[in-house]
Amino acid sequence: MGMYDISQADLNADFLRYVEERFPQWLEYARFISKDEDGLDYIKLTIPNPAETSHQQPLEITTWDEEITVFFGDFHTHFPWPDGFDGSDNRDRVMDFVQALVDEDIVIASVWTKGRLKLSSTARPTDLARLAGVPTGDHELRIASWRGTFDLCFPVDWRAYLKASHP
Repeated sequence: MGMYDISQADLNADFLRYVEERFPQWLEYARFISKDEDGLDYIKLTIPNPAETSHQQPLEITTWDEEITVFFGDFHTHFPWPDGFDGSDNRDRVMDFVQALVDEDIVIASVWTKGRLKLSSTARPTDLARLAGVPTGDHELRIASWRGTFDLCFPVDWRAYLKASHP
């Protein structure tokens, strides 16, 4: 048993049931992957890019290490399953987050310097006008959205970006 007192097999089964409730069209993308060290399988759900996008940033969700991890673009986040740190159930938090990404209510903002990722976080499309006003500098801000509606990239000053992104 792991940190959250749920077995990997139970987590996998519970997660697949919940995907079937919220995103049944995605079940065909679920794959079981074996961990080398302990032989337990985890699920990797790789949702392909929408047809209208030009970027190659699929949405991935895994059950690795007895938690749910959501990956998109330069960002990932972890969700304990089924119980959160505060004792609340995370099933809806995971799927609501995924739905917000797919609906482009959330975009990914990542800052790069000298070819290396420095920071990635989520933002709202309404934040983009403020971020676009950040003075130019030696860092690069990359915005990624599921359908590509808000995708853009431009140079920013690091300190000015931090002030603008955390007003």
